[in-house]
Amino acid sequence: MTLKQTNSVWIASSKWSVILVVALSCTIAFLICLRLETLTGDYFVANLSQRDVPQDIVIVTINEGTLATLAYRSPIDRKFLADIIKKIDNANPRAIGIDLLIDQPSEPQKDSVFIQILETTKAPITIGYATGSDGLNKKQLAYQDSVLQNLQKGLVTLSRDDFDGTVRQLFIGRTVQSNWYSGLAAALAEQAGHKAKAQKGRITYYRNSEGGPFKFTNYPAHTVKFIPAKWFEGKIVLIGATLPATDQHTTPFTSVLGAKAGALFGITIHAHMLAQIIAGDQLWAPGALLTIMIVLVLALIASALVITPYTPLLRLMLVILLIVTFSLGAFVLFRVWHILIPVATPVVAATISSIFLALGQWYQDREQRQFIENAFSKYVSPAIVQKIVANRQALVLGGETRMVTFVFTDLKDFTTLCEGMKPEAVALLLNDYLDQMCTLFVEADATIDKIIGDAVVGFFGAPEKQEDQAKRAINLALAIDQFSQDYCKIQQLKGINLGITRIGIHKGNAVIGNFGGSRFMDYTGIGDTVNTAARLEAANKHFGTRICVSQEVKDGSPSSVFRPIGRILLKGKSEAIECFEPMQTDPESKAMVTAYIQAFTSLSQEEDSARAAFAHLSAKYPNDPLIALHHQRLQQGDKGATIELTEK
Repeated sequence: MTLKQTNSVWIASSKWSVILVVALSCTIAFLICLRLETLTGDYFVANLSQRDVPQDIVIVTINEGTLATLAYRSPIDRKFLADIIKKIDNANPRAIGIDLLIDQPSEPQKDSVFIQILETTKAPITIGYATGSDGLNKKQLAYQDSVLQNLQKGLVTLSRDDFDGTVRQLFIGRTVQSNWYSGLAAALAEQAGHKAKAQKGRITYYRNSEGGPFKFTNYPAHTVKFIPAKWFEGKIVLIGATLPATDQHTTPFTSVLGAKAGALFGITIHAHMLAQIIAGDQLWAPGALLTIMIVLVLALIASALVITPYTPLLRLMLVILLIVTFSLGAFVLFRVWHILIPVATPVVAATISSIFLALGQWYQDREQRQFIENAFSKYVSPAIVQKIVANRQALVLGGETRMVTFVFTDLKDFTTLCEGMKPEAVALLLNDYLDQMCTLFVEADATIDKIIGDAVVGFFGAPEKQEDQAKRAINLALAIDQFSQDYCKIQQLKGINLGITRIGIHKGNAVIGNFGGSRFMDYTGIGDTVNTAARLEAANKHFGTRICVSQEVKDGSPSSVFRPIGRILLKGKSEAIECFEPMQTDPESKAMVTAYIQAFTSLSQEEDSARAAFAHLSAKYPNDPLIALHHQRLQQGDKGATIELTEK
């Protein structure tokens, strides 16, 4: 069936079938977006809300600095509270709200002074109040009711979402034992002359210019006595605690800014609600029926677009344009008119209704997946896989001459160790070792060539060029060496006498590419550079070293610290090569290297002073195998720095 015929079938389909698909899509969308829609609303509130914040709200906070000035932390010193309330009241504020619960006695005299101040303030004052459903026990309730009976009270309750505990809804108040109690913000607003009962829905949450929660004018409580009275004159003053891990709540900002930046203290949330009530701000959201209509309409329009006789690409673009236009419309409605319509559910419903358009893409994706899986079966290194994904020609057989740096590693005496262990234990040990070794290679951006038993072979400079390949190889070798020593110590504690890892590195030209056949191929290198690197790794056992690199590698990493091993004539080679051992850069190693190089210079120049120099070094560094090697050679009458190896 052709694409055009397929379109005709869709156009000729029963309208009831289309309606059924849309209805099913909408149902699935509502289930999927049950909570996602709430989080979308959080994003709008936290990122897009722009309103003028009332400037006549001031917060007085009891923080750690305040508590440091008091004799005890809890309950807050009532005489101290009375003094700051009196100071604020004398400044002629519009109203005072206290977000603190007076649910237990403290010092009787201070309690008496505190209650007297509350009952005699000139400014309207609202004191925080809570009920049994807020967590107060009978004793606390009885004390609270007895001391606050003549005062204007406001519930400190915050409406936390049952889903995630986020404070989203504006709390105006609730009925308690047939009596209506306003919320703290609502009661305070009413005392200041603003009606609050008609408002409902989400808290608007005001933002600052940086996109975070708006910061109301805030004065620490212990500084109130120093603050000019005019700073409180005509203001609505909220008094509450801002103590770490106390009365902090997640808000819509949490979804956007994270838990630390998005969490607000209860007193701050009351300030946001108070500002909203005073300003008359309100977020309008459609009811359930209108929400269903919006979702259905968008899904129907998307369905109409996907059954049009256009190419799949054009239909896909039209659906995307529809979704983008709808989302932008929702953005404008919220930003300009403060209307919060559902976004996630309609978009998901429209997407599900149009899902059959993804069939063609599914075939393409399947082909791509099969291609990558086939590539993974041929390659080990992530660097090679990335090249294949970027360019399928990377799978062509053949090679090219490249400047590369090969790294060979091998575990000392691993075969002997295996003879005394169970196969399962050997497999567990080897897999753990190789996993960490390969991780070091990958982190260094090396290409893993192959794993042969306990040996790992890799190289730098292919498939991508690396100008600093020698430096990378040296850093990798030092990292492997440190890991190997630490790993051996860990295994020794388990009773496993694991040998150290030997490393050989050489830089030079090699033919790099795919070698093998149509069924299996290996991305590797061939040439003398590869063989030399392998020989240098094996040469470590003759020198007692753990890392052996060639002159070419040393020249490519001038910032690294090396000490010369000697001019080494490898078995099967006609010319000797200069070999070096890279060293750590700590002061002790540097001091040893300096003294060693001086002695080695005398050795290479066949000076008589070389014997005494290495005798001194041997006494000072008795555990250094390379120093011991040259000291022994000199004692046996050898001269010069050339060493011929008779074994591979």
